Amino acid sequence: MIEDAGFPLGRVLAYFSWIFGLAVILATLSYYEYLTHERKITWKEIISKPSFIKLIHIGGILIMGGISGSLRLPFLAGLFGVAAFLLALWYASLDRVWTRLKKRRLRKKLFK
Repeated sequence: MIEDAGFPLGRVLAYFSWIFGLAVILATLSYYEYLTHERKITWKEIISKPSFIKLIHIGGILIMGGISGSLRLPFLAGLFGVAAFLLALWYASLDRVWTRLKKRRLRKKLFK
């Protein structure tokens, strides 16, 4: 870890990361809860929105990475690090998944 004059900067950044990730997820849920009441839509429609999924993924990556950096047990730190990496890979592939789903839905509408 990076330490500067006895100040554990690495640990502070790790704690900040998972707390910020939790804040992102809670803010996302709060905002979309507001939208459900404002626009009279259901949570099923909200969960299918790419913007909702992306924000939840970003929060999850921050939480897993922060927990990985703050743990002292190497096995658990590695486990959370792998989980953060897999979430990052999944996040990177989301655009391709949403594009394929849109094309599939468009084909179903056109060829009904």
